[in-house]
Amino acid sequence: MMMHEAHGSEEVCSMVIALVVTALTLQPVLLETRPAPAAGTITISSVTGETASEQTLSVFDDAVQRALSASNFTLLPQQGHSRYTAKVMVSRRAQGVVAAGRTGGGPARASLGGGFSVGLPAGGDALNDLVITELTITLVQRSDAKEVWSGSAITARVSGTTTGSVSVIAPLLAKAVMAQFPGHASSPVSIP
Repeated sequence: MMMHEAHGSEEVCSMVIALVVTALTLQPVLLETRPAPAAGTITISSVTGETASEQTLSVFDDAVQRALSASNFTLLPQQGHSRYTAKVMVSRRAQGVVAAGRTGGGPARASLGGGFSVGLPAGGDALNDLVITELTITLVQRSDAKEVWSGSAITARVSGTTTGSVSVIAPLLAKAVMAQFPGHASSPVSIP
C-alpha cells in the first residue's frame, strides 16, 4: 500500500509540474492581448538599415508601399495626417561563403569511336556570400506615438544570383511581413 501511495504522489507531482510549465509557457501569450489594429491611412516615416545602400533602401521602400497597399492601407505623402506611421528596418549581413554553380559548358557529345565527352564550365563553381536579409515593419499610431503592431521576415540568399537580388528579396519579404497583419508573431517569419 505504501508503494502505491508513493507512486500516486509522484504522478500528482508530475501533473503539477506540467501545469506550472504550461502556465509559464502561455504567460507571454496571455499578457500579449493588444487589440488588433485595423488598416487605415499610413505614412512611411523612415526606411533605415546600417549596412544597406541608398539604392537598396529605395527598393525596400517601394516594396513595403506595395505590400501596405495590398493589405488595405491607404498611403499618404510624407507630411500627411495619417492614422499610422510605418518604420521600416532592413538588415543585411554576409554569413559565410557558398559555392554557387555556374551555368555553362556544353551538352554531352558522341564520337565515332563509341565514346562520349561532356562539356564542363570553365572555372568550376563560384564562391559567393550567403546574405541574411531581415525586414521589420513597425506601425506606430500617430496620435499617441504608441507602437500598435510589428512584424518581420528573414531570408538567406546567395549574392550574385537572380534569387539573391534585392529586387527579388524586397517584395518577397514585404509581402511575408504584411501577411502576418494584424496578427502578432513572436519571431521573424523565415522565407526559404
